[in-house]
Formats: sequence, C-alpha cells, structure tokens
Amino acid sequence: MAETASTDVAEPRAPGEAPKSGARPADRHGLLKHSREFLDFFWDIAKPQQETRLEATEKLLEYLRARPEGSSELKYSLKRLITGLGVGRETARPCYSLALAQLLQAFEDIPLCGILHQIQEKYDLQKVKKGMVRPALFGNLFGVLALFQSGRLVKDSEALMQSVKLLQVLGQHYSHLQEQPQKALVDILSQVPEAMLQEVLPKVLKPDLNSVLGSPEHLELFLLAQQKVPKKLEKLMGPVNLFSDESIPRLVTVLKTAATSVKKERKLPAVALDLLRLALQEDSFPRFWKEVVEQGLLKKQFWPASYLCFRLLGAALPLLSKEQLQLVMRGDLIRHYGEHMVTAKVYTPPRPL
Repeated sequence: MAETASTDVAEPRAPGEAPKSGARPADRHGLLKHSREFLDFFWDIAKPQQETRLEATEKLLEYLRARPEGSSELKYSLKRLITGLGVGRETARPCYSLALAQLLQAFEDIPLCGILHQIQEKYDLQKVKKGMVRPALFGNLFGVLALFQSGRLVKDSEALMQSVKLLQVLGQHYSHLQEQPQKALVDILSQVPEAMLQEVLPKVLKPDLNSVLGSPEHLELFLLAQQKVPKKLEKLMGPVNLFSDESIPRLVTVLKTAATSVKKERKLPAVALDLLRLALQEDSFPRFWKEVVEQGLLKKQFWPASYLCFRLLGAALPLLSKEQLQLVMRGDLIRHYGEHMVTAKVYTPPRPL
C-alpha cells in the first residue's frame, strides 16, 4: 500500500519554508511562538546522517533542560515527536522514536501512560482513514518501542500491560507489520522482572503447542518463559516435550523461517541458540543435533538454513562435553561445513614478480 502523507501524520514544513500558496496559513501548531533554533532540532532529527540526528537530539534535550518544568517547548516537543512516529518517510520514523525515547529517559516525571494515550489517540486505528492505516500502525509500533527504549517501560506495570495489549492488536496486521510486534513483545518481556513476567505470561502465550510452534517469535516467547519462569509455564501448559517425534518436523520448519528472516543480518537467530541450550539442559542434545540440525535443516540444500547451522556450530562448541563434541565432529554438519569452506573460497591468483 502506498504511503501518502496527510495533515494528521505528515512532517511539518521545514522552518523558513514558504507555503505553497500566497495566503498566509493559520498557525495551527503554535510554531510562531517558538524560536527557529528550537524548530530546527526536529528537522535535523530526521536527517539521514546519524551524527546530525544524534547531535540534534542532544541539543534538544539541553534546550529543554534549560526551560522551566512543564514549558510549552516540552509539550510541543512531545507532540512533534509523536507526530514523527507516523510520517510518510519510513527512514524518519525510527529517528523520531529514538529521540522520543531519550526525551522520556531524560524527563522521568513525564507519565508513560499519558504518552501512550497520546500515541493511541493520534494514531487511532478505529478512526484512521483507509489510506493512512499503514502509517498509523507504524506510529503505534514505534511509540511502544520508544517507551521501551527509554528504559522505563519494564518498571511501570500499568504502561507495560497497556503496551502489551497494543502490540497484540498490532500483531493482527501482519500484512503491514509482519512479525515486528511479536518481536518487540519478546524483546520487552525478556527485560521485565520475573514477577511481572508471571503476571503477563497468560495474556501473551496461548497454552497450545500448535501456537507455540507456529512462528519463531511464539517459540522464542515459550523458550523465554521456560528459562525465566518454568513453574508458571508448566502450570499454564502442562509438561511439554519440544523434542518429541511430533514436534521435531515443526521445529525444523520454524528454524528455516527464522533463518530466512535474518538472512540480511547474517546472524544466528536467538531462537536457535535458545533451543540448543534447552536441548543441553534436558539431555536431548543428541536428538536435537541429529534430527533437527543434520537430518532436518541440512536435508535439502537451503543456504539460509545451512548458514544457520554453521553459526549454531560455532555457538555450540564451547558448551559441549567430550562425548557431545565427538558426536558433532563425526557428523554431517562438520563435513558439510568443510566442503563449504573449500568450495566457497575465492581463488586469488599470485601476484606477478
């Protein structure tokens, strides 16, 4: 869907830029009472150069610290940064989100629930016009991320619960956001105290193994609970064996999906490393390695899955016992890795004397 700007979510005109028509526009945003220096901060925050963005954010914070508590500049800054969360330019949204996070970190008296309410009011999914659904979805998502990146969300149970509910709503819009709301949810819950995770878990994890094995993000949430609150998880779902005959083919599918999702980043998906640790903890490593890794992920030549296996091999070696190392070093993966190192090596002719 094309992302077009509107008067609700578009970036305000650059300071000093003339209106398109000859008529002088009404000062709807109260810009005239603010200085050019102050307004330029917001223009620079969205620029492509990282150094410019960081410098503008720092100068904005210094400017606001020098103003009285509850100043009009602080109120305008919050409003302007929230507006920036849903601008038409995709590259600008995370810039405004990070700036909002740093502002909330610097001014801890600003209530997070109040900011979240402003975000949801600005990007009300029930009222937004059809053509502006996508910017509104991203406005809500980057708003929650700003609250999380401020470092304050995991300490505020009320704001956390409201953010979790919002992420669940956003997760229903997969065609626009893909797996991003669920990834954000896992990232947030990995940082919360155990007591808070126990409270939130029944609201975010369905007690259904089919749901757990439905995506890398749902599996990662299960593994997070398995690691941090195992008793609560068992009470919620009962005994679960992820390495059963029925579950192993589903694990392979989920890991292939995870491998594809990180292909550009060229890194080991967290869910794969967590599965490895669980297999070691439950004495299921031989089965995990042979049936999930070597007979599953390596069965057909699918390079994202192969690279996942190579990275998993590197992560696994320091964790293994002597017997487990012997299993790995005699298996198909180490041979496949050796063949790849030989065939992928680029030949460089010797330099002439």
